[in-house]
Amino acid sequence: MKDSTSTCHAIQAASTEAQVISIVREYFAGLSPEKAAFVPAAVLKVGANYAQDVAQAALEIANREADAAPDAPEAALLRDVGIVLSTAAMRLVVLACGAEAQTAHS
Repeated sequence: MKDSTSTCHAIQAASTEAQVISIVREYFAGLSPEKAAFVPAAVLKVGANYAQDVAQAALEIANREADAAPDAPEAALLRDVGIVLSTAAMRLVVLACGAEAQTAHS
């Protein structure tokens, strides 16, 4: 499994929405079953409306992290997953803004 830092670097280097989603899916696929059990199933599956789904998943994870005890086994994992999803959500917004700017100039 890629760690959250290398996953975030890959997300930031992505040039398309499809690349961002692929990187997020690869990150989730690399979680062990034990770790994946701490992540809601809906978060592990990115739906059709990628940008909105990723942002919603980041919010869901942030809420779960806030509810977890700081020393709970899932706390560090939820923090890492939240960082990956937040990075992906931000990159998707940047890519969408770039696409809109290109369309406006065409």
